[in-house]
Amino acid sequence: MKRLLHSLIVLFLLGGGQVEAQLSQGGTPRVPLPLKSAVRPLLLMPEVSNERLQWQSLAEQEPHEEQGILKPLRFAHAFEVNYSPATHGLWMGSADGWKIWQLTIRSTGAYSLNLLFRDFRLPSRSRLFLYTPEQDQILGAYTSDNNPPDGIFALSPLPGDEITLQYECPPQETSTTPFVISAVNHDFLGILKYIDERRPMGVTAEACNLDIYCSGADRWREVQNSVCRIMIQGRDLCTGTLVNNTAGDHKPYILTANHCISTSQKAAGSLFLFNYESPYCGPLDGDVTHSLSGSTLRATLDSLDFTLVELTTPPPPAFRPYYAGWNREPRQTDTTASIHHPQGDIKKIALDHHSPMVSSFLSQFSRNSFWKVLRWDVGTTEIGSSGGPLFNRHQQVTGTLSGGAASCSNPVNDYYVRFDLAWAARPDSSRQLKCWLDPAQTGTLSLQGRQFNEGDNLCQAFTPLKEGDTHELLLLRGNDNLPGGYWTGTNNAGITEVANRFSIPGKESIRDVSLGIGKLKALNQNSSVAVRFYNLYRNTVSPVGSETRIPLKNLVSDAMNLVHLEQPIEPGDTFLVSLALEAIAAGDTLALYQSGRTSGQNSLFLLKNGTWRAFPDLYPAGTPAAPAMEIIACNVGIQDSTPSPQQDPVWVYPNPATSRIRVQTKEPLTPEMVSLFSVTGQQLPLRGINTAVNQVDLSLAGHSPGIYVVRVKTGTGFTRHKIVLTRP
Repeated sequence: MKRLLHSLIVLFLLGGGQVEAQLSQGGTPRVPLPLKSAVRPLLLMPEVSNERLQWQSLAEQEPHEEQGILKPLRFAHAFEVNYSPATHGLWMGSADGWKIWQLTIRSTGAYSLNLLFRDFRLPSRSRLFLYTPEQDQILGAYTSDNNPPDGIFALSPLPGDEITLQYECPPQETSTTPFVISAVNHDFLGILKYIDERRPMGVTAEACNLDIYCSGADRWREVQNSVCRIMIQGRDLCTGTLVNNTAGDHKPYILTANHCISTSQKAAGSLFLFNYESPYCGPLDGDVTHSLSGSTLRATLDSLDFTLVELTTPPPPAFRPYYAGWNREPRQTDTTASIHHPQGDIKKIALDHHSPMVSSFLSQFSRNSFWKVLRWDVGTTEIGSSGGPLFNRHQQVTGTLSGGAASCSNPVNDYYVRFDLAWAARPDSSRQLKCWLDPAQTGTLSLQGRQFNEGDNLCQAFTPLKEGDTHELLLLRGNDNLPGGYWTGTNNAGITEVANRFSIPGKESIRDVSLGIGKLKALNQNSSVAVRFYNLYRNTVSPVGSETRIPLKNLVSDAMNLVHLEQPIEPGDTFLVSLALEAIAAGDTLALYQSGRTSGQNSLFLLKNGTWRAFPDLYPAGTPAAPAMEIIACNVGIQDSTPSPQQDPVWVYPNPATSRIRVQTKEPLTPEMVSLFSVTGQQLPLRGINTAVNQVDLSLAGHSPGIYVVRVKTGTGFTRHKIVLTRP
């Protein structure tokens, strides 16, 4: 028996005022000229009962066979409609002569609404926006650049039971049917978290699920960026995997389950969400700005329950996409993992330290076509996990989840379609994987995964949060011991900026900052905060770049909020990323989460009465801390793997490295003169031996793949060198 379907919670963060979904162009809707005779165009959907729909959905998830159930998750009721600017809504004008069309749609009681379009063909220069009442949350602008090849277009949900569409076009444009709304989807579970509606159903994924950034998931750290959540036609949630092919042409193929996507219409109407995860090993909700709309069906087979689609738009560098490898050998390793989105929640991982066995699953599928996980040693899967990958110990896909009986209380018997059988399941290319994943006709049995971006396009996320931290709000108390606000938020103690110190040697370009906001009250429409950068050099703090300002009303509490910077920032090696609080109006509140930490390194700095101070210098207990913050940096370059002794006094190689590095200098060198740090500045254990008077060989065994900083002491000071550690 599966857990109740209504235990779903999914987070959609609407940070920065614009939802950065489907690669929209941003901007602000025009203001239409008033019409004295105009009546607000409002379409009401037929009334439905959320409670009745919840129980109907629950009944569909009851197992009909002893082996368990399929694991997609339905969260919305679809109203099939046929609305367009030619048939509904109101046309108006604007002060600059443009034509504006508006239509408001309401489905009473919906926790959120999303729309599905057909015949989506926006003319050049035209724009489409969707927004909530008062334009608190906005989707768009969408332009002709977003026109899908098949005309089907899906969008992220917006909170509440009412949304407005606004279409704008130049005065000479004659088309009155740039799109048709084909479905209005009424969310009856409450998948959004937003300012006025906090988790209507109360829970997320079950507690036994392991967050993807916990140390148990280190082996699969790189491949985690291949896994995405899929919203199908605005109604169902599943999981999918971005997979590599032998041509190495980074075609964006997504592998998932047939019972999730089985038709071209479902493929075209799907929304693919990347990087929906906590920034550390803890239950802090991630942001949902990295989504792409639409795909083309390439191959599917109901009797083997697999589907391969190709995304309409390849994931851009900021999504940090990784194309997973695969293995089609008819045997399994003794360790497997499944990365997935249980209940549509943030990314989790389940681990099994034993080999799965060949098995059958449900009478509708071919016999012996599944890998059966007998029992998960860590975690489980749930509804919403369908289509998720089964990785072997080499981080290669060997199967996709169909379903099973596993739960936290009894994590047994999950079934994954065998990749080796789906490879050449039928001669027809539309019912096999081989044609698409081995276009070079190599006949290879396995393929390694790959990160194709490099140079300016190589991006990575950095956060000061680490395993063992918790995220919390710490009240600031005055001399009278009365509350005076928050250490990392609004307060009456003279703290006007809250910052994290990062140390990332190189020439990175920072494009996004994500803020873990724990407390928010936004009553004043003019309240705002700003993201600022400062270079640190010895005792000097100097501003760098321009600030990015965000209205308080557009932020979300109890979650990460991604802020896209107005222009990329290229700071020095050590810098502060700050949140400025001085423009928050009286009566409004904002506070960042901070780490609950009793020892270790401090990275939290506060601007108090015009002077920057480290948190332990101000906090009576003197303990270190870090704010809940993450930055996305690109041009995460690496130095040459070939040393250049004529130019450099110190060189570190090979780079990238797998298990060992060598440090050479022009001066005598000992292992004690070399230190290893994480990108957040935490010193890490390091073992080294002298192999020459000016040469030290260092072991990196035990450290996870990622970026590290090697510091070398010389006669004139210290040099710092960024290295990339990859899997052996």
